[in-house]
Amino acid sequence: MRRFLASLIAFAAVSCAVMEPPEGGPEDKTPPSIVSFVPAPGSTGVDRSTGMTITFTEKIDGESFRGKVLLFPPAEFSGIRSRGERLEIGFREQLPETTFAVVIRGGFSDLHNVRSGRSEIFYFSTSAVTDTGTVSGRILFKGAPDSSGVVHLLPASPADTVADPSSGEPARIAFAGRDGGFEFNALPTDGRPFVLWAFTDRNGDGRFSTQDEFALLSADTLVLDRARPRIDAVAIDIIDPDEPGSIAGRIIDMTGLGIAPTARFEGLAGETPAIVVKADSTGSYLVSSIAPGNYSYCAFIDVSGDSLAGSYVDSADSTETLPEPALCPADTVVVLPGKRIEADTVTLRKEGARAE
Repeated sequence: MRRFLASLIAFAAVSCAVMEPPEGGPEDKTPPSIVSFVPAPGSTGVDRSTGMTITFTEKIDGESFRGKVLLFPPAEFSGIRSRGERLEIGFREQLPETTFAVVIRGGFSDLHNVRSGRSEIFYFSTSAVTDTGTVSGRILFKGAPDSSGVVHLLPASPADTVADPSSGEPARIAFAGRDGGFEFNALPTDGRPFVLWAFTDRNGDGRFSTQDEFALLSADTLVLDRARPRIDAVAIDIIDPDEPGSIAGRIIDMTGLGIAPTARFEGLAGETPAIVVKADSTGSYLVSSIAPGNYSYCAFIDVSGDSLAGSYVDSADSTETLPEPALCPADTVVVLPGKRIEADTVTLRKEGARAE
């Protein structure tokens, strides 16, 4: 873990003083962008004793790269130094023979403090070949493409679950494009399993915030091998776990009592008050906002007007008490965040009821 953390910390040494724009000249509003990367992206057989040099369009602030240079698989940096337009990166030990992904997170700046919001990913291999596995897909938030999304590719075991993905060590990181699309390239195809964990990076710092950002761990385990080196169209639809859902349904009234049917939903956890709604003239009803959770459901004719499925006094014989026509299915109604549930149609009669 210490080696991994050490690989994420950029010990930047700035060799130049901060420069001001010439008097009377235009204000610098253009962020620095990468011109070249050494070793060359996609290169193979790279010397295992190599370092990395990244050249930008202008002089850069080396301190702004702190924590923004990541290497997968991790290797410990000996230092990161800025020299004018160049960022020079060294390693403490010889690199292993494998394919590396270098991630430059957005947020670094030039000497005028103009920051780049774009993240970059490069690949090179110290072995004779580059891994060829690919996983691509799209990040959605509430069903719409999320350009702020960040995806972690996490190692997984077929028998294990990821208890806290936010604290796990990712095997790779990818960033969503404008359409929410993401892609992992140069992945191993040796059959090792992975899972995807994505979050909405609203503040753009590349880290998950439990206060105002949302995340989702994909339920599917991904396995790349020679027979299947590519997995595409993976959709990760992130939701707000507290976003209300809705329930729609229909109660057919065959009782002849002339009273609009009632639907009652009661939370099984007892944390939310019961929701009672009347059906319209067609028997249809809609609970437009209901907290996510598990609910019991009753459809009934509320003759007594107490919002409960009970009994009423027969108008033809005040000495006789009759049960209100009702149906309370044993099945639990599960309300998911932001989702609309279609409840079973229920037919109520004086002598009984049934679900359809």
